Amino acid sequence: MKTVRIIVIILFTGINVIAQNFDVDTLLYNGNLDKHINFVILGDGYTGSELSKFVVDAANFTSAFFNEIPYSNYKNYFNVFIIKVPSNESGASHPGTATDEDEPVFPVINVDNYFGSTFDSYGIHRLLVATKTLVISNVLASNFPKYDQVLILVSSPYYGGSGGYYPVASTYTGSAQIAIHEFGHSFAGLADEYWAGDNYAREAYNMTQQIDPILVKWKNWIGINSIGIYPHCCGAIAGRWYKPHLNCKMQYLLDTHFCSVCTEATIEKIHFLVTPIEFYYPIESKLSPTVYPLKFKLNLITPVPNTLKINWLLAGTSLKQNIDSVLINENNLLTGNNTLQASIEDTSQLLRVDNHNTIHISLITWTIDKTITGINEITNSSSELIIDLFPNPTSEFINLKIQGVTKGAIKFELYDLQGKRIKASRLYNDIVNTINLNNLAQGVYSAKIFIDDNLIISKKIIRN
Repeated sequence: MKTVRIIVIILFTGINVIAQNFDVDTLLYNGNLDKHINFVILGDGYTGSELSKFVVDAANFTSAFFNEIPYSNYKNYFNVFIIKVPSNESGASHPGTATDEDEPVFPVINVDNYFGSTFDSYGIHRLLVATKTLVISNVLASNFPKYDQVLILVSSPYYGGSGGYYPVASTYTGSAQIAIHEFGHSFAGLADEYWAGDNYAREAYNMTQQIDPILVKWKNWIGINSIGIYPHCCGAIAGRWYKPHLNCKMQYLLDTHFCSVCTEATIEKIHFLVTPIEFYYPIESKLSPTVYPLKFKLNLITPVPNTLKINWLLAGTSLKQNIDSVLINENNLLTGNNTLQASIEDTSQLLRVDNHNTIHISLITWTIDKTITGINEITNSSSELIIDLFPNPTSEFINLKIQGVTKGAIKFELYDLQGKRIKASRLYNDIVNTINLNNLAQGVYSAKIFIDDNLIISKKIIRN
């Protein structure tokens, strides 16, 4: 699925938001704009004669960005574009109004740049913000409305940046690492793991007030890769908020990497925005006369290394695994409707697959109508299936929420380790289905979810 952006172009007298077209260049193109995440870099504080420098700066950032896990793993999911917007003057403003340092740390200056980028925002010296958000939205609407994520790259040699809807970074020596940190806020919704101030404390993927290791949101990672429950800071409000790691890029911007929890959050956002299916065939066709074998093929956007698991089912029976195409012969089909299904799941260990609450599965289903004289018609449907299964481990019950199924009966079955079915229940879309486990002994069980008797997923459940 892709986010839908509604951009309103506003015309105000005296405010530079009138539609204007600029040159758009491509730094990385992996495919269809609707099937990939479109990352757009805007430059600020580059004059017309400096736009070639902007191209180099943006390319250097892109290279650094895709050297960082997990973006390096999912580079194939992204397109990167730049919009060349010239400013009247070079650099960023520095009004000298920060209250967190003695000013001026570097020269006080007012710069006529296009997006109003300035240091000292909100009284914080290093907080570099592009203040003309209406101008930014107008440039995007006029030049690249299909963006998914934006970065404002400001031509300034001084350390600075900010998160928010439009993250900002300077061209300071370590700017790429700063920008990746800020991208963590804007793209994945991550919180700072240094104490940014009481006003910034909030429940986030990597920030919580929960200290119970069984209940904490990153419980699946506790004890792995130095993940724990660590207080943010020293007493007062800061001491009541907790983070998963002591050396994450969301705390130390330079010379470190994302912890496992922040890595997982980023991949979750990638999965939310796009599916791994770029296209498939046949789309829909009537075949007469029939030519066997029938070929069905997926074209997938693969991570590096490829962690996608593909399962082909014909009439509910496993046919092939981990190949992108299958051939169906006449003797494989019964007279009447035959269902061929391909399910694709990302099994990356960066997600703790065996004990991960949210599972993203992409489904393609073909209905093959075989008549006595041959194949009459092939039809298909596709969907992104999101399964939330929680809590796991559990002591009393398991909750399941299924999103994305448009048709077909959904069934839950629970098996013990000997393969005996001990529970079965009908599930319903878009609501939380609760399965009571009170009568079960402690141990490991296998949960299976079916759609119209086709097995979609099998997952381990631990009963404490």
